Amino acid sequence: MALAEEGAPLHNLEERARMRLEEIRPEGLTGELRWTFDRLALPLCHPTVDRLKPSNVFMFRQLCAAVVRHERLTLELEELGETYESETRNGVQIKARPEVAQLNETFRQIRGLANDFGMTPAAERGLSGAGQMGFSFPDPNGPESYLT
Repeated sequence: MALAEEGAPLHNLEERARMRLEEIRPEGLTGELRWTFDRLALPLCHPTVDRLKPSNVFMFRQLCAAVVRHERLTLELEELGETYESETRNGVQIKARPEVAQLNETFRQIRGLANDFGMTPAAERGLSGAGQMGFSFPDPNGPESYLT
Protein backbone atom coordinates (compact mmCIF):
# COMPACT_ATOMS: atom_id res chain seq x y z
CA MET A 1 0.00 0.00 0.00
CA ALA A 2 1.28 3.50 -0.81
CA LEU A 3 2.24 5.68 2.10
CA ALA A 4 1.90 9.42 2.55
CA GLU A 5 4.96 11.53 3.37
CA GLU A 6 4.30 11.13 7.10
CA GLY A 7 4.13 7.35 6.68
CA ALA A 8 0.33 7.11 6.99
CA PRO A 9 -1.49 5.00 4.38
CA LEU A 10 -3.17 6.85 1.52
CA HIS A 11 -6.90 6.38 1.72
CA ASN A 12 -7.78 8.98 -0.88
CA LEU A 13 -8.20 7.04 -4.13
CA GLU A 14 -7.96 10.15 -6.31
CA GLU A 15 -4.64 11.06 -4.73
CA ARG A 16 -3.37 7.54 -5.33
CA ALA A 17 -4.49 7.79 -8.96
CA ARG A 18 -2.54 11.06 -9.37
CA MET A 19 0.56 9.49 -7.82
CA ARG A 20 0.28 6.52 -10.19
CA LEU A 21 -0.09 8.90 -13.13
CA GLU A 22 3.10 10.71 -12.10
CA GLU A 23 4.92 7.36 -11.91
CA ILE A 24 3.96 6.13 -15.36
CA ARG A 25 3.86 9.36 -17.42
CA PRO A 26 6.61 9.10 -20.07
CA GLU A 27 9.34 11.72 -19.95
CA GLY A 28 9.35 14.42 -22.58
CA LEU A 29 5.61 14.89 -23.01
CA THR A 30 4.83 18.54 -23.51
CA GLY A 31 1.91 20.79 -24.31
CA GLU A 32 -1.24 19.31 -25.74
CA LEU A 33 0.09 15.73 -25.72
CA ARG A 34 0.90 15.89 -22.00
CA TRP A 35 -2.49 17.45 -21.21
CA THR A 36 -4.27 14.74 -23.23
CA PHE A 37 -2.20 11.96 -21.63
CA ASP A 38 -3.03 13.22 -18.14
CA ARG A 39 -6.71 13.72 -18.97
CA LEU A 40 -7.16 10.22 -20.40
CA ALA A 41 -4.78 8.36 -18.08
CA LEU A 42 -6.06 9.63 -14.75
CA PRO A 43 -9.30 7.57 -14.73
CA LEU A 44 -7.35 4.49 -15.85
CA CYS A 45 -4.84 4.99 -13.01
CA HIS A 46 -7.58 5.00 -10.40
CA PRO A 47 -7.00 2.07 -8.01
CA THR A 48 -10.50 0.69 -8.63
CA VAL A 49 -9.87 0.61 -12.41
CA ASP A 50 -6.09 -0.01 -12.67
CA ARG A 51 -5.90 -0.53 -16.46
CA LEU A 52 -2.75 1.44 -17.21
CA LYS A 53 0.46 -0.47 -16.53
CA PRO A 54 4.08 0.52 -17.21
CA SER A 55 4.25 -2.23 -19.84
CA ASN A 56 1.53 -0.65 -21.99
CA VAL A 57 2.31 3.05 -21.58
CA PHE A 58 3.88 3.19 -25.06
CA MET A 59 0.60 2.15 -26.72
CA PHE A 60 -1.37 4.49 -24.47
CA ARG A 61 0.90 7.33 -25.61
CA GLN A 62 0.05 6.38 -29.21
CA LEU A 63 -3.64 6.60 -28.32
CA CYS A 64 -3.09 10.08 -26.89
CA ALA A 65 -1.18 11.19 -30.01
CA ALA A 66 -4.06 9.94 -32.18
CA VAL A 67 -6.56 11.86 -30.02
CA VAL A 68 -4.51 15.06 -30.40
CA ARG A 69 -4.33 14.53 -34.19
CA HIS A 70 -8.09 13.81 -34.36
CA GLU A 71 -8.93 16.99 -32.45
CA ARG A 72 -6.69 19.08 -34.74
CA LEU A 73 -8.23 17.59 -37.87
CA THR A 74 -11.72 18.15 -36.49
CA LEU A 75 -10.99 21.84 -35.89
CA GLU A 76 -9.48 22.24 -39.35
CA LEU A 77 -12.50 20.64 -41.02
CA GLU A 78 -14.90 22.77 -38.97
CA GLU A 79 -13.15 25.87 -40.35
CA LEU A 80 -12.66 24.72 -43.96
CA GLY A 81 -15.63 22.40 -44.44
CA GLU A 82 -15.44 18.76 -45.48
CA THR A 83 -15.67 19.40 -49.22
CA TYR A 84 -14.19 21.64 -51.88
CA GLU A 85 -15.03 22.39 -55.50
CA SER A 86 -12.73 21.32 -58.30
CA GLU A 87 -12.96 22.52 -61.88
CA THR A 88 -12.36 19.63 -64.26
CA ARG A 89 -12.98 19.03 -67.95
CA ASN A 90 -16.31 17.52 -66.89
CA GLY A 91 -17.29 20.69 -65.07
CA VAL A 92 -17.34 21.57 -61.41
CA GLN A 93 -17.07 18.62 -59.03
CA ILE A 94 -17.49 18.56 -55.29
CA LYS A 95 -14.79 16.49 -53.62
CA ALA A 96 -14.02 15.48 -50.06
CA ARG A 97 -10.95 17.07 -48.53
CA PRO A 98 -8.04 14.68 -47.86
CA GLU A 99 -8.35 15.57 -44.19
CA VAL A 100 -11.68 13.72 -44.09
CA ALA A 101 -9.95 10.41 -44.85
CA GLN A 102 -7.23 11.25 -42.31
CA LEU A 103 -9.88 12.01 -39.70
CA ASN A 104 -11.65 8.71 -40.37
CA GLU A 105 -8.41 6.71 -40.16
CA THR A 106 -7.42 8.47 -36.95
CA PHE A 107 -10.82 7.65 -35.46
CA ARG A 108 -10.36 3.97 -36.35
CA GLN A 109 -6.99 4.03 -34.59
CA ILE A 110 -8.51 5.68 -31.53
CA ARG A 111 -11.38 3.19 -31.41
CA GLY A 112 -9.03 0.22 -31.64
CA LEU A 113 -6.66 1.48 -28.96
CA ALA A 114 -9.48 2.66 -26.71
CA ASN A 115 -10.97 -0.84 -26.86
CA ASP A 116 -7.62 -2.28 -25.78
CA PHE A 117 -7.70 -0.11 -22.66
CA GLY A 118 -11.36 -0.78 -21.87
CA MET A 119 -12.37 2.79 -22.66
CA THR A 120 -15.52 2.01 -24.63
CA PRO A 121 -18.81 0.77 -23.17
CA ALA A 122 -18.53 -2.61 -24.90
CA ALA A 123 -14.92 -3.11 -23.83
CA GLU A 124 -15.76 -2.09 -20.28
CA ARG A 125 -18.57 -4.65 -20.13
CA GLY A 126 -16.16 -7.29 -21.39
CA LEU A 127 -13.55 -6.40 -18.79
CA SER A 128 -15.99 -6.35 -15.91
CA GLY A 129 -17.36 -9.77 -16.82
CA ALA A 130 -20.93 -8.51 -16.75
CA GLY A 131 -23.38 -11.21 -17.57
CA GLN A 132 -20.94 -14.05 -17.01
CA MET A 133 -21.90 -16.71 -14.56
CA GLY A 134 -19.32 -17.91 -12.08
CA PHE A 135 -18.76 -21.53 -11.22
CA SER A 136 -21.17 -22.89 -8.67
CA PHE A 137 -20.46 -26.31 -7.25
CA PRO A 138 -23.43 -27.80 -5.39
CA ASP A 139 -23.02 -29.45 -2.03
CA PRO A 140 -22.50 -33.19 -2.74
CA ASN A 141 -24.79 -33.99 0.19
CA GLY A 142 -27.38 -31.38 -0.80
CA PRO A 143 -30.58 -31.78 -2.83
CA GLU A 144 -28.74 -30.91 -6.10
CA SER A 145 -26.28 -33.78 -5.65
CA TYR A 146 -28.11 -35.85 -8.24
CA LEU A 147 -26.89 -33.37 -10.89
CA THR A 148 -23.25 -34.26 -10.30
